[in-house]
Amino acid sequence: MFQQAAQIMINRRILTVLSAATIGFSFLSSGCAEKKPVSSEVEQQPSIDKLSVMFYNVENLFDMEDDPSTFDEDFTPTGKLTWDQGRFDKKLLNLGKVVAAASQTKELPSIIGLCEVENRSVVEDFAKSAYLKAVPYKVIHKDSPDGRGIDVALLYDERVISLEEVNYIESKLPAGDRPNTRLAMHVKGTIAGKELHLFVNHWPSRSGGKDATEPNRLTVAYNVRQEVNATLEKNPEAHIILMGDFNDHPNDKSLVEVLSAGRKDEKLLYNLMWEKHKRGEGSYNYRGNWGALDQFIVSQNMADGFDLEVDESTVRFVREEWMMYTNDKGDVFPSRTYGGPNYYGGYSDHLPIYMELKLN
Repeated sequence: MFQQAAQIMINRRILTVLSAATIGFSFLSSGCAEKKPVSSEVEQQPSIDKLSVMFYNVENLFDMEDDPSTFDEDFTPTGKLTWDQGRFDKKLLNLGKVVAAASQTKELPSIIGLCEVENRSVVEDFAKSAYLKAVPYKVIHKDSPDGRGIDVALLYDERVISLEEVNYIESKLPAGDRPNTRLAMHVKGTIAGKELHLFVNHWPSRSGGKDATEPNRLTVAYNVRQEVNATLEKNPEAHIILMGDFNDHPNDKSLVEVLSAGRKDEKLLYNLMWEKHKRGEGSYNYRGNWGALDQFIVSQNMADGFDLEVDESTVRFVREEWMMYTNDKGDVFPSRTYGGPNYYGGYSDHLPIYMELKLN
């Protein structure tokens, strides 16, 4: 089925209907209170000929309250990490500074995918924080069954994007003693009359070993793939963007074989981080080795210059010198908020990813 689907996308002018099974998840509308833009150094009016997309694993953006249903006790003022209002406020400021630095212009991203956020409240606080408040971001979020209480979320500029539907994809994990994991998000909207589908992901971690935990990521990859197939059944020309921390590299089985993402025109989907990972670039440094755990993956039609096109020259890992930390051995890492119980007051242990789309 995967090879057939890939060939269908490569020759999409003669597309036939995919035969994959669809997933019966209900679409849920999502809304929040409108936030009026205020003055800022960042330009308030978005461009009409392009839009920018960013994804950021923000490394444990928690509030200070103890949620009895999750393991969040460390992130309280009396917990092991002594997480208090001052540290929370600094975290929001730091993250906002990174978002503002992502674009080479003064415009904030039109779309921001997030993971490792505890709840809707912290996402709304982030949307109203100093660097972001110039844009009237809407928030999409749903609490997931993850034991740590971390979720994915989406901020979007409602002046640019018209939201139609939101769907959440739930997976039960086959490996380990914790079957619940983060929900994946599927948002359907329109931009200048063009249909756009956004998938925000945070796949199961490698904690416990890559091989031992791989079945978990294969399971989530399969479920997300079914939702992609269902989307293409309804509209073979749909523009699709998958973003997230996949906890696998572009050449791993979950992405290449199950999701069917790879090089341009070789798979159902095009992984924009494939060549960057091959060159040794990445968003996460594990024991001195960089890897592209955070990725943009798009439908093949978004690389061909039609209605909604990825400007591949803008696809990058956002990396500024002030975001980085160099250890005694000379290895460079993202400057993180915590290392174990030690508070460093940095940004995140991941670098964000950024790209721009052209409206043709």
